[in-house]
Amino acid sequence: MASYALKAEVRDAFGKEKSKKLRGTGNFPAVVYGAEKDSVALTLNTRETETVLGRIHGEKVLVDLEYGGTKDKVFVRNVQRDPVKDKLIHVDFYRVDLNREIDTQVAIHAVGTPEGVKLGGFLEHGVREISIRALPTKIPPHINVNVADLKIGQSIHIRDLQAIDGVKIVTPGEALAFAVVAKKKDEEVAPVAAAAAPAAGAAAAAPAAGAKGAAPAAGAKGAAPAAKAPAKK
Repeated sequence: MASYALKAEVRDAFGKEKSKKLRGTGNFPAVVYGAEKDSVALTLNTRETETVLGRIHGEKVLVDLEYGGTKDKVFVRNVQRDPVKDKLIHVDFYRVDLNREIDTQVAIHAVGTPEGVKLGGFLEHGVREISIRALPTKIPPHINVNVADLKIGQSIHIRDLQAIDGVKIVTPGEALAFAVVAKKKDEEVAPVAAAAAPAAGAAAAAPAAGAKGAAPAAGAKGAAPAAKAPAKK
């Protein structure tokens, strides 16, 4: 298993303006909490943290966080970014006791191309993450689910997942993980197109001026004479 580490400094300056000034120096504010210890406000280097986050890819991976003479095993709990610039604003770290089980969530990934998809169906995702209980060292970064044998109309529920040593799945077994469903038939949308067709062709239904059977244009041969204005008396 890959090892990840970050160094931080204990932060003693707080407030919106202080945090804004801090981010202007290439650092950003963070906090670590959990394991029945007090929370600690931290300062981390933005570039170093981005490197670690890029390697983790949002998965459940333990990180060695060192600060103020202390080293904790932590998970990245929450990452906040600037919605416009996508720069780090704040990170929450959750420290763990390696000897105590914790409840957390891990992502589930589909592996393989289902047989039903090859025949024209498509893969439908149910829950994207599942809740588990395990020692921190037993928590998998994610859970792979083989969907290659699924045919159209077949599905995999949480109860069908393979057991993982040291991990208890808390998500209800009836929850859907993956299913292969048939695509909608073209006939289901055909009536909509057909209903729109008369409206689009309504103008064409009326004969054009001068066409056979059309009313003669005013002044044309065979046209009804225009009414004469009454003579002045």
